[in-house]
Amino acid sequence: MSKTVKFKNSLFNKKELKNVIYTAFIDYGTARASYLADDLKELGFHYATKAGISISVEDLKVPPIKKSLLSEAYKEIETSDTQYHRGEINTIERFQNVINTWNNTSETLKDELVSYFKTTDPLNSIYLMAFSGARGNLSQVRQLVGMRGLMSDPQGQIIDIPIIHNFREGLTITDYIMSAYGARKGVVDTALRTADSGYLTRRLIDVAQDVIIREEDCLTKRSINIYPKNFKKSDFIEKISGRISASNVFYPNTKKILVKKNQEIDIEIANRLYDENLHVLGIRSPLTCESTRSICQKCYGWNLSGGKVVDLGEAVGIIAAQSIGEPGTQLTMRTFHTGGIFTADPSRQIRSQKSGIVSFSKNIQTRPARTMYGKNILLLEKETFLTFTDYKNQSSEIKLSADSSIFVKDNDFVKEKELLAELPLTNQQTTQAKKDILSPVSGEIVLTNQEDIVWVLNGNIYDIPKDSLLNEFKANDEITEQDGLINFKIKSKNEGIVKLEKHKINNTLESLKILNCLQYFKMPLYKDKSTSKLILINNKGEKYLIEDLPKAFKSKSVLFAQGTSNVYKAPSGGDIYYKNSSFYKGTSTKKEKVIQKSGKLLFIPKEVKAINKNAALLEVLNGSVIEEKTELLKGTVSNLDGFVETKESNNIIQQITIRPGKFVEYLYLKEEEKKQLLELNKKIFFPGEIIFEDVIVEYLSYVEITKVFNRYGLLLRPIYEFNIPKPKVNKNSIVSNKNTFSPKLNFSNFDSLNFNSGDLVKQHKNRNIINSSISLNWDKTKLDTKTGLQFKILKNKKQTNLFNLVIITNEIINLINFLPKKFASEKLKISLHVNESQFIEPQTILGKISLLPEQQFSITKIKKTVDPSARLMLVNKRNYETYYSEKNNFLVTKDEMIKAGNNITPSLKINYSGQILKVSPFACKLHRGIPFFLTKETVLYKTKNDLVKVGDTIGTIIFEQAVTGDIVQGLPKVEEILEARKPQDSALLANSPGIVIDVKDNNTINILGNANYLDDSNLKKSKYQTYQINRKKTKQNIIVNKNDYLYVGQPLTAGIVSPHNLLTTYFEYYKTINLESEAAYLSFRKIQKLLINKVQDVYGSQGVTIADKHIEVIIRQITSKVEVTTAGSTLLLPGEVVELRQINYINSIMQKTGKKQANYKPMLLGITKASLLTESFISAASFQETTKILTAAAIEGKIDWLRGLKENVIIGRLIPAGTGFDDKPQIKMSFSEIT
Repeated sequence: MSKTVKFKNSLFNKKELKNVIYTAFIDYGTARASYLADDLKELGFHYATKAGISISVEDLKVPPIKKSLLSEAYKEIETSDTQYHRGEINTIERFQNVINTWNNTSETLKDELVSYFKTTDPLNSIYLMAFSGARGNLSQVRQLVGMRGLMSDPQGQIIDIPIIHNFREGLTITDYIMSAYGARKGVVDTALRTADSGYLTRRLIDVAQDVIIREEDCLTKRSINIYPKNFKKSDFIEKISGRISASNVFYPNTKKILVKKNQEIDIEIANRLYDENLHVLGIRSPLTCESTRSICQKCYGWNLSGGKVVDLGEAVGIIAAQSIGEPGTQLTMRTFHTGGIFTADPSRQIRSQKSGIVSFSKNIQTRPARTMYGKNILLLEKETFLTFTDYKNQSSEIKLSADSSIFVKDNDFVKEKELLAELPLTNQQTTQAKKDILSPVSGEIVLTNQEDIVWVLNGNIYDIPKDSLLNEFKANDEITEQDGLINFKIKSKNEGIVKLEKHKINNTLESLKILNCLQYFKMPLYKDKSTSKLILINNKGEKYLIEDLPKAFKSKSVLFAQGTSNVYKAPSGGDIYYKNSSFYKGTSTKKEKVIQKSGKLLFIPKEVKAINKNAALLEVLNGSVIEEKTELLKGTVSNLDGFVETKESNNIIQQITIRPGKFVEYLYLKEEEKKQLLELNKKIFFPGEIIFEDVIVEYLSYVEITKVFNRYGLLLRPIYEFNIPKPKVNKNSIVSNKNTFSPKLNFSNFDSLNFNSGDLVKQHKNRNIINSSISLNWDKTKLDTKTGLQFKILKNKKQTNLFNLVIITNEIINLINFLPKKFASEKLKISLHVNESQFIEPQTILGKISLLPEQQFSITKIKKTVDPSARLMLVNKRNYETYYSEKNNFLVTKDEMIKAGNNITPSLKINYSGQILKVSPFACKLHRGIPFFLTKETVLYKTKNDLVKVGDTIGTIIFEQAVTGDIVQGLPKVEEILEARKPQDSALLANSPGIVIDVKDNNTINILGNANYLDDSNLKKSKYQTYQINRKKTKQNIIVNKNDYLYVGQPLTAGIVSPHNLLTTYFEYYKTINLESEAAYLSFRKIQKLLINKVQDVYGSQGVTIADKHIEVIIRQITSKVEVTTAGSTLLLPGEVVELRQINYINSIMQKTGKKQANYKPMLLGITKASLLTESFISAASFQETTKILTAAAIEGKIDWLRGLKENVIIGRLIPAGTGFDDKPQIKMSFSEIT
């Protein structure tokens, strides 16, 4: 079919040039399109050179209309502020109103900018450059000569103060700082997100690099459905161009074939398909392709770079990965180039082109609603038309889709450019946000019959702390700045001497200290020069080393001093044994075993040395007998003489043990003699006993039989006895002391065991078997454990080399932290009743802290509350306003709530809101206040008559917030979708269709049966489902209501829908009506469609277009695996991850052979996990976890068949990637022809 060229006589901008090149490429091929592009380039350069365009500051012309536009914007914002202060809109609606006003102003200025350049200076160099598409865009020109507009703060929120200046006029300091926020954000994002974009591309390539076109047709019967009515014509054509039809398509009327099965759909066919108003169109897709480890030509369709069916061998996986990853870089750079300015889409707004009358159609269905910026509107229930009639009585229709917002009423007169309606948002990401309502004034909460308004009537609010004293003021009392409203007593807990601590610089009082001497030691102390510790000597001459005592006691008793006597010191290292534990007692307050009665200990010397060195370095033999100070190995000598035993492992000497005693060696023993010898092992012999008629026991001995190689020996180890006398119970005999002020502390001495029976006493550590110690005890009922203790050393006045020990309590009252933090900003006054170094009794009042008023005033009203926190409200004359009238014509009554701007007389408007207190014939008294507007979604925390201070939270506004289309919601969002990350607090999903019959206490949802099959006959048979929400795991609110229809997977609670939970929900539902294999396929299809739409929504919000087939290739890779739950008769293992096609094939064989099939559940893998679970372990190892994957592959004996592209490139094999197969006949040439 011959192609015709359409003649166009119009201005060719960048978009038109793009269309010309595209048409030439599609209709005439690559070569001719290249010639056309070269000719266009030559033409452009020719005239650009002739024009000699230059740019100067004078080319930046600011439209004169800017001043009037700014003036109108300020008026609108002033109106919004008035509405907010009158309680007609809330703080969120006011903010949205401000944002909307400035955005509209900015957009209007932008439009006027274009008009201004066109009419006054069409050859302006800035205008030519930006609008031809050569460099720059309208947004940047607007910043140059219009206004910069709204900016974002570091958190990504829009600042409601715009930059009204442009770069031509120059920025103020405030403008510059606000610009710096967005500029810095752009720079940081560029640095961080560029790396993310590259890493995303790499992961996409790893997951899809083995997807290659390997066959012509997979002969699948499956397809995906496209519904033309859901798309604009241009979007529909772009969506299906280059695809292959899955079945015959017929003309709706004639039933003739419009498109044959497996026919390519080009632009012309796509146009015809849309014009025929088809209900549904089935097309082939990579998602439905049944080729093994690849995609067929028919399912993929065109190679979009050439406009023809993709060639065999084309690496479409890598093309798909790059097609998705490359725009990520564009998303990254966008924020940087726009400098963080906020822009919105004004195309949704429908404004009147002329002045006239708007009328509604008769069958219009609307419901009242409220816009995000606080205007009451009508929301369309279904599609309708508005009729507009101008002054010439000419009518025109305006089409509005469902959910559009109508801002006018029926038969309203509207002016030119007045807002009539607003189309609903499409593909707009929203999130639920919260905003606290903070009280701007202090006062009392007042609720009226008007449910959507809460009032705060002005007053001075003061917190009343616990145990504080409140001055008893009365109405009409005059309060000065020095009068204490609330007094706090400063009281001591202990007796002692007062010390005042002041600030070093400003000399203000910071804290009070009460010092009390609890214990004074009369006996002298000596200082040990080696340890710098103090030694206490009692009347008996016994020495005790004083320990480091804690500053605060956590238990009833603490170790005070330890004796230095060596009476019970072990002569060396060795083992300790005692028969039983009846002579000591362990206590909960002491770790020591306190000796209670007399007893006996046995000590057997032994030396153990840890070596851990090479056996070749050993200087002594195992089983030999050595003398004291013998070198065991270089640098290590023995401290005892005796029998040597070594412990060796892998030629490393780990330990050497030396056991002192008499050693007798026996050679050539008979079996009976060996048996007699071994019977003596671990027995005790007393002095004078004879062993084997030739060994005389000279001392109390412990016998051990040794064996080194085949040589036996008898070792008599000496035993030392320690007789422990019964301790004398005397609490204060050890320390002579005197309690100076009160008997809160006492001392007791005790003896304790340091070792358990069988413990080893080490040579170089404390070898005292029994310690004599002194404990410091106190009565908890008398001594406050929070009070700090100090130990002071005083020099002895008589002997300078001696010291005395004093224990004192140290109670610190920090005046800075004495009151709660909320009083830090209050005006306070401190009054003391004690002097420096004054002695005080316990519970003495040291002074008071008074809360002072900010200024002098006369009290007119007093109010106190107790719950939830005690507060005091004082109302003075400044909180009232009085209005006078010469005539008795007031329009208000007592206790009426009135707003600023309302009339109280026919001719008098008030400038304050509040409550009318009194109406007399010629005067009206008003208690000033502020109203707050409450929407249905507002949660109110305060009740009637509550007292609030400035900054207190009155309630919380819950609202839907539109997510701005910037990089933060761009690339990371794509990454989150493709990695299939699980949300933290996901929504609860409906397991099956049904109807909500009840919602109880925001915790329980009751659903009636399967709504697809409900009718009167089986209503009683339908099953009830109950969803119980675990409030320990989630705080999300229920979002369904009674009588709502539910579909499978519908969220029942607020929160993000987890794709993993959704996949499981679909699978479990479809299993009830299909085979397991079909259920897995259908659930995968649902998730695939969801993920594709999500990715497209993100890129679409950024103005980036990606062909569906590229995303389908990637999604296919992450939605093709299942996890085996039960293996049946197969060789699979539970928990093993396999391809859905593979397990279905295995199950089909099991079915044919009559064996039990495997069960499974579908899995949604992220791109990273899918890369690691690929069949090729070389591919997985080259991506992440190299050691782990290669180790597992080696253990399992895996074989990699190198079926992908990347592995072949690594190995060095060449693949026909992207070139197709040569189907032309080979031309043979002779040598003569070549020469």
